[in-house]
Amino acid sequence: VCSARVDIRSGDLYWLAFIHVSCSRTHVLCRDGTGCVAQEYLCDGEKDCADGSDEDECAQLCNTPGRSHSSYPCGLGACLNASLVCNGRQDCADGSDEGGNCSVPCQRSCAHLCYPSPQGPRCWCGPGYQLAEDGLSCMDIDECTEWGEGTCSQTCLNAPGSYSCGCLPGYLLEPDGHVCKLTGPEPKLLVAVQSEVVSYGLRSGHEEVLLATDKDRVIFSLDYDLVERKLFWMDLATESIRWQDLNSGKKGTLVKGVRSDCIAVDWLGRNLYWTDGAAGQVLATRLGAAWQGIPDYTVVMDGDLDQPHSLVLQPLGGLMYWSEVGSHSRLMEASMDGSRRHVLLAQGLGWPTALALDLPTQRIFWLDEKLGSVGSAHLDGSSVKVLKLGWVQSPFAAAVCEGQLYWSERKTWSVQQVDKASGKNRTVLLKKQGQPHGLQVLTWGAPNPTVPALLVSYPAQPCTNGCAKSNGGCAQLCLPNP
Repeated sequence: VCSARVDIRSGDLYWLAFIHVSCSRTHVLCRDGTGCVAQEYLCDGEKDCADGSDEDECAQLCNTPGRSHSSYPCGLGACLNASLVCNGRQDCADGSDEGGNCSVPCQRSCAHLCYPSPQGPRCWCGPGYQLAEDGLSCMDIDECTEWGEGTCSQTCLNAPGSYSCGCLPGYLLEPDGHVCKLTGPEPKLLVAVQSEVVSYGLRSGHEEVLLATDKDRVIFSLDYDLVERKLFWMDLATESIRWQDLNSGKKGTLVKGVRSDCIAVDWLGRNLYWTDGAAGQVLATRLGAAWQGIPDYTVVMDGDLDQPHSLVLQPLGGLMYWSEVGSHSRLMEASMDGSRRHVLLAQGLGWPTALALDLPTQRIFWLDEKLGSVGSAHLDGSSVKVLKLGWVQSPFAAAVCEGQLYWSERKTWSVQQVDKASGKNRTVLLKKQGQPHGLQVLTWGAPNPTVPALLVSYPAQPCTNGCAKSNGGCAQLCLPNP
């Protein structure tokens, strides 16, 4: 969920020409090749592609899956409801919805509906269906497949002519029937702004300073421990990883002599991991470690890592994901002990500087500083989706909660959010006097405060973290190998 300070301004203009963006079958590639747009946003009157090509040639799209079930293409490209065709009044700007063979009666054996048109009687289908190739029968639209990830925020169940959304345990379906909201206490966004950590309520918008250090210090990356309610952060000035108990206010130092752009907490295996981009390493130490004047940590991965930067963990599965931004950018996955390392994604990446996991949908998100885009993929590397967003300029950290993607922007000194599926509805949540860096979504929300909310929210996710019980039988550091 974090990234490094980098200056990549040189080469921006010509680098884009060599980017290959591939779209899933539920999305359409923009004409300039820089991004993908979901089918349901084609010809919606709003330009989502940078070149506006998603609003071109709209007439032929009136009856494609995801569009209105009974749309008539006007001559100038607009779509008209079929019930308004041949009604004796010109509803299309060019009048193409009247005249011709409008008077010919409907005598076709249509499965659903028959409407007159200037071209003669035509069959139409009810909501949730599309016209078959025979021009008479209607086929069910599988909205869960055709409309892609944006149909439901978590689970989707298709039905004849319709579909329904569902939520995982620990969530409730909103009245809109699409978005799942967490139950329990209000989720909060934790943001490191210079020498402070600010808490922002995602329901109430309430702000408060949760932690403050000396003014000459910078809180870079941060993460928190769900079990003991401790906040951990990277202190650049002292080159140390520090912590504070959110209940008692007690502070301490976990380890010194490190310089990292990203830290991540394994609250289940009771470890803290961090990346060292310069050394090309991922390291770890126990959450309960105390600085005794001697380094107490281990190198988990070394050797062929090409400038590892962002790092996110999946404690229940004993897995970690990270981005590499060296000579060949890529997204990687490995077990938390560093074994079974493999490439998750190596195509279509510029500078993926902020990662976030969305466990309810089993997807990984990234923000690309060089391409100015938001990408996501299933945790097996499939179903890649890339959205070109002009306001992604210098992202540092990212987090996903419910239907929203949040990230910190160093260039504009702000924290922003967008709809995680469509990239729409951008909102600036925070704008402070200071650069924002680390960012996390804080959710307690468990019936027993000693049991993390994730164990309640994702019971279908098997726990394969071997260090979760009795430290895996280890006397000191236990690294999970699922």
